[in-house]
Amino acid sequence: MEGRKLFSRRQFVAGVAVLGGTLALTACGANPKTENPTSGSSDAGAEAKETDIVIIGSGLAGSACARAAALGGAKVTLADKAPFYMSTFLTSLGNVSIAQVPENKEYWQFEDGEPDTMEAFTERYKAATEIGKVDAPYPDYERMQRMMEESCKTIDWVNELGIGFKESFTKEQVGTDTVKPDAPTDPSIKAGQDVADAFQAELENLGVEIMLSTEATKLLQDGDTVVGITVKNGKQEQDIKAKAVVLAVGGFGGSDEYRDELVPAINKMGFQYLGNAMNTGDGMTMGKAVGAALYDDCWVIPNVIMPTRTLTEAEPGFAKLCDTGMEGAAASAKMLVDASGKRFVNEAGPTTALATAMTDNAAGPYYVLFDSSNADVAALIEKGIDTGDVLKAESIEELAAAANAAALADTFATYQAAAEAGVDGEFNKKAEMLVPYQDGPYYLVSFVPSFVATMGGVRTNGDCQVIREDESTIEGLYAIGECTHRYMYNRSFVRHCSNSSALTMGRLTGTALAEA
Repeated sequence: MEGRKLFSRRQFVAGVAVLGGTLALTACGANPKTENPTSGSSDAGAEAKETDIVIIGSGLAGSACARAAALGGAKVTLADKAPFYMSTFLTSLGNVSIAQVPENKEYWQFEDGEPDTMEAFTERYKAATEIGKVDAPYPDYERMQRMMEESCKTIDWVNELGIGFKESFTKEQVGTDTVKPDAPTDPSIKAGQDVADAFQAELENLGVEIMLSTEATKLLQDGDTVVGITVKNGKQEQDIKAKAVVLAVGGFGGSDEYRDELVPAINKMGFQYLGNAMNTGDGMTMGKAVGAALYDDCWVIPNVIMPTRTLTEAEPGFAKLCDTGMEGAAASAKMLVDASGKRFVNEAGPTTALATAMTDNAAGPYYVLFDSSNADVAALIEKGIDTGDVLKAESIEELAAAANAAALADTFATYQAAAEAGVDGEFNKKAEMLVPYQDGPYYLVSFVPSFVATMGGVRTNGDCQVIREDESTIEGLYAIGECTHRYMYNRSFVRHCSNSSALTMGRLTGTALAEA
């Protein structure tokens, strides 16, 4: 029942790259404000089918769950509303965090530096995830530790697919030892596509039914127990009865409504979303309809700061005006100022620190100051003059007046002195990032944070069972991956741990369901 492909996966991946990483597909998930009935069969559609386990979403978590369950002898159906298998992961470099602690010595992937311990790992993890922290009961360190204790075994399990992993980063570099897939067989594509190809071939060999372009619209119940889903492919609906339903549908970054409801500062500030536009909170929509509790204090996983959507829509090249873009454009080596012209953060700090500072200060619009020393950068910025999100002047004093930023001239003078001395007395920016400004014209370019995923979704217990507000379990319903990984973080993403926890949640849940 695989949906008809509108174009090849290679064309799809190429399109994603041009769009700067956003899977700009029409978001076809259920609107969170829409009524969602939870029982009964479709009025018209295909004959109902039965399976042991139905998984909604073909990302890392869903795919790992499908493989583990099928290896355990279960009959598995995997449904995804995207037209391509593992669509969210296709442009990924595939980095996965691991905890190489004595408890899993037999599964270590490489050895580096001082031997690690779970206590030391947790201290580094705590320092990372508490950047910009809020008063919330996350991370749940007990659950985090269980995920990470299983991480090396998970990579060994994925290695069975013939993917092969190699050292990417060490704990001394980024806080967690990290591996990534070996170079793709085709250098024109990302490692994520090789991972997707390997998983898809494995699932097909195991007899997993993969239903693409197939949207899950509601959960079916018998009393309080979830017993299946209704799916829609085009105009045709069908019920799939199952002993267990697993939500692996991703986050809510592609839903304006959920962003307004759960993280209103995101839309208010104009955060740029660079994740999969089809991640529209479907797990929450369907889960709420059967009484699932949702996580409080939702947040996002920040990426680079970048020019506003007004600028990137006017000229796509503005997406390169960031730390991962063109030479001479790195905002980390420049001044980031608020509406008054004051610096407020170390521009070379972690992306989360920048995003949270910009959000919490509520002193926007925020600008990055550019000079004209790089002709290519200046030529690009000139294309945004008419949008109103770029201001230009021959001198800093004139620019301050144009922006009504009274503190800009003094901030500039202080920054230039710090750059010359190699010491930032205000925010401790490293000397190599204190690049002095050259001649004008000067530009103030409006910048906002971007994000690639969300923290929130349906609440689960330690066995990934979806729970109600009273913490009782909803029988037959499970959730894994981004749609429930809030417990892993406070307000800061720990680098590459989402891929790790998604794979491990999927492996452990699929194994347990097959054994049930």
